[in-house]
Amino acid sequence: MPLTTPLALLGLLFVPAVVAMYLLKLRREERVVPSTLLWQRLVADVEANAPWQRLRRSLLFLLQLLLVLILVLLAARPFIERPAGLARDIVLVVDTSASMGASDVTPNRLSAAKEAALTALRDLPAGGKVSVVEAGRTARIVAAGSSDLGRIRLAIESIRPTTAAGDLSDALELASELASQSGDAEVLIATDAALTSVPTTAVDAKVRVLRVGSEHGSRNQAIVALAVRTAPSGVTRSVFVSMANLDVEAAMRRLEVWGDGLLLEARDVRMGAQQRADVIIDDVEVGVGVVEVRLVVSEGSSDAATPPDQLAADDRAWAIVPPDRPREILLVGDGDPYLETALSFLPNTSLFGVKTARYPADAQRRDGTDWDLIIFEGFVPATLPSTPTLVIGPPQTSQMGTVTGKLTNPGIGTLSPDEPILRYVDLSTIHIAEAARLETPAWARSVIPGPKGAPLLYAGIRAGVPTAVLAFEPRRSDLPLQVAFPILIANLTGELMGGSAAPADAVRPGDPVALPVPAGATGLRVERPDGSVVDLAPGTAGGTSVTFAQTDLLGVYVATAIRPASAGASGSPAATASPTPEPSATPRPSGGTGSGAGRVDPNAPVRFAVDLFDVAESTITPGSVAALEKLGRAAAVPVASPAPGASAAPDAAAASRPPARDELWFPIVLIVLVALCVEWALYHRDVVTRAWRGLSRRVRPPVRGSA
Repeated sequence: MPLTTPLALLGLLFVPAVVAMYLLKLRREERVVPSTLLWQRLVADVEANAPWQRLRRSLLFLLQLLLVLILVLLAARPFIERPAGLARDIVLVVDTSASMGASDVTPNRLSAAKEAALTALRDLPAGGKVSVVEAGRTARIVAAGSSDLGRIRLAIESIRPTTAAGDLSDALELASELASQSGDAEVLIATDAALTSVPTTAVDAKVRVLRVGSEHGSRNQAIVALAVRTAPSGVTRSVFVSMANLDVEAAMRRLEVWGDGLLLEARDVRMGAQQRADVIIDDVEVGVGVVEVRLVVSEGSSDAATPPDQLAADDRAWAIVPPDRPREILLVGDGDPYLETALSFLPNTSLFGVKTARYPADAQRRDGTDWDLIIFEGFVPATLPSTPTLVIGPPQTSQMGTVTGKLTNPGIGTLSPDEPILRYVDLSTIHIAEAARLETPAWARSVIPGPKGAPLLYAGIRAGVPTAVLAFEPRRSDLPLQVAFPILIANLTGELMGGSAAPADAVRPGDPVALPVPAGATGLRVERPDGSVVDLAPGTAGGTSVTFAQTDLLGVYVATAIRPASAGASGSPAATASPTPEPSATPRPSGGTGSGAGRVDPNAPVRFAVDLFDVAESTITPGSVAALEKLGRAAAVPVASPAPGASAAPDAAAASRPPARDELWFPIVLIVLVALCVEWALYHRDVVTRAWRGLSRRVRPPVRGSA
């Protein structure tokens, strides 16, 4: 029988020690007695000169010898060999996407995938190496090329589930790089194959899929969208919730709407198979900062005692309600009725105007606070304000950008579909008579491209200040006659003023979030949904923003400013000013309400929500493994002489693999336990005999007397 550690056979030296213990005579203590008449049998033993005695038959002696032999054999680690079922080098990819948290298998699919991976690794050849790759939002190497199966087991057990979407592209690309370093490699993928998109990365090795999940594991209802909208009156809000039933059977669920931890409303929703249901909850009071919706078991459901579905990650969603407050915009220029009309229809907005000749004297606010937005029309001051700024039709080069000339009847280039300023804006029929020829500065992005790279609108952060430049005056185009004009103005001013420093939409799990650092703060402290805290500092001294990337948990994140110890707890000087602004500029008609709301404190905590909102990831039905296995290298036909540096043919590599080893430690340990029990029973046979007799008397039925 082959042994893994043959040096352990040196433990057989303990066998003579056990034998010697039974050969040595007992050394008795000498005592003076009045007579030796009753001690005759002991006298002969005491008078013997040899220290040894004859070895007597003893069952305990034989059991102890057997225990020593078995323990030595256990330390030597005997094994049996069999043909290996895996390649010499294995790259194990473990899928940790949100669907792997489904509970159609106990306790969840990720735990089943770990167990399947450990079971598959039993076929690893002797001396084989294993690399473990965690496939979440991005690929991560957990263990690299280790032949220590104990370490590999710990690495696999350390993998935790995530809420990211299922995409194995990065993991397979990394696995292919690791496998290409070996002539005999294989890639194992432990997944449910319920992927949002099937990867197309070719893998330079054979691919084998360890699929987990039940064939009937499709029972799931998910929250796929959540939005909070303010009513035109500005007094109440409405919550829009979209749910999807991804099961093949109809389902009844209860929708609960919570506001700041209080239950606002609950209603039962019935969803057909593979259908969506939209719910609108009206009259959410002003003052609610966080809206949470939950899908729970309906009280009228017949299966109320069973779990509502098999994936809990998409049964909850959060939305941050941006604070409403009156916005005050200062328009500096000779007056454009089209622009003034579009600005006056912005909700919660007050519009004030100042002639170009009266700036900046008449632009000062009596309460010491700043304007929410200053718009310069056909004019750029020598000293730019430190508030959000929009310049329309710059006449010459300034700090806002370089003007190189004029554009006559400029066309519009290809627009980005992901540009938030152009959301719901159709510019396909616009005609511009004249515009300034601009160059996009380094701090800005081109929003509306023009001819030959000259932007017609660009926006960005200039010296920490949101800034945008429009190359043409609206009245020199037919844009004011288009439906897109008020929408464009609303989107543009909304980005410049911002409702909150938090992201307006929900953040996808794993996506980085850019957070502004308030003036005077040294960084931000972000509290995650689980209560853990992460401190962030700008990359450069005086930086105005930080990037937070640890958004792997679903829920609400809160970011607060970190200030030096000498700084006061209060905010800026504006905090002590009058709550009612008293601008000196001339007010102009405005359609905003703006009554009763105060100004947003720039030092207030910033909150943002991370939600799954992925229908493809919520579709947890296990997919087909064929598409994944096709990505692997097909078995090559053996050639007589491969090219120098090329990998050996798969058949040749398989023939040269060492066999797999199965250690026999389990039966050996079982024999040791049995032997120890027998030895204990023999040593305490009197106690065992009395206990057995007492137990027999209790169990034996009483004997009835004869009649």
